[in-house]
Amino acid sequence: MVSAVTCQNCGAHVDAQYARVFGNEETEVHACRNCSTQGAIANGAAVDADRDGTPLVHRPDVDEPVKAVFHETESDTKADEDRLTLEEMREQLPTIQDSTTDHCDDAFAALVAE
Repeated sequence: MVSAVTCQNCGAHVDAQYARVFGNEETEVHACRNCSTQGAIANGAAVDADRDGTPLVHRPDVDEPVKAVFHETESDTKADEDRLTLEEMREQLPTIQDSTTDHCDDAFAALVAE
């Protein structure tokens, strides 16, 4: 077990736990608290000399996107059929006002209030 490690960048001594957490697989540390910011270290600056701590957006063959799969249930499709859009409610407004039942007025008022 490694007891003490030296930063490859500035030569400062770091403990073995720091090297295990922030260093690479060989417990080498390429950046430490003395020569780099904690944010850069958290983003991988201590792992490799070529890394500067800039967050990686995409690494080909490492961070390949995974296609999301959504399963639509019968209740989801039924809920979509029951929903009304604001435009549909506006089209129905003259019909609703003419009728004696005002069952959609509360729903429309709630939707407009949002």
